[in-house]
Amino acid sequence: VTNPPIDPFREKVVMSLQCPVGPEANILEPSAKQVHRLWLKNPVISIPDLDVFKNVSHRNWSSHVIDITFPVENGVEGFVNKLQQICDEANNAAKDNQIIILSDRLADKGRVPISSLLALGATHHHLIETRHRMKVALMVESAEAREVHHICVLLGYGADAVCPYLALELASSLRDQGVLDTNLTDETIYQNYAQAMQIGISK
Repeated sequence: VTNPPIDPFREKVVMSLQCPVGPEANILEPSAKQVHRLWLKNPVISIPDLDVFKNVSHRNWSSHVIDITFPVENGVEGFVNKLQQICDEANNAAKDNQIIILSDRLADKGRVPISSLLALGATHHHLIETRHRMKVALMVESAEAREVHHICVLLGYGADAVCPYLALELASSLRDQGVLDTNLTDETIYQNYAQAMQIGISK
């Protein structure tokens, strides 16, 4: 909080939502490795962008997708076990990968998604405790994230980037049904959505 409050419109020349993602080098040992990261124009990424990260080969990087859903019949015990499993899987993945993606894409009537915020927070702090957090980028692929507040909280809990795939797919579906302008492309829908999120985050 600043006093007086920052005006993101008048002061946009000194504000930026660009996000460097990937392994961070030791800031106490200046080297070219410190800039070997990927820069995102904003933390809200599109579905095609996330697909690129899932298949990344930049600088011999690799990514690992962690499913954050569990069988509904496993109940509370399954929930607790899955949360620990996510943390352990992330810890192991951080040893050989540069990007970790927490995803609830496999959610259906038989598989319950763990809250993306809970899974992210647990993973973020587990990696800090095991000294692996600075070695990887943490991204979230979630149907939960729809509004500005959702994105802000995920970023605050440690996400480097968020793909709100359900919101984007819903907008595309409404376009196909004629509810939205049928001339809108998926890229235009994403750009409009991302711009709205950026304005909200800046505020």
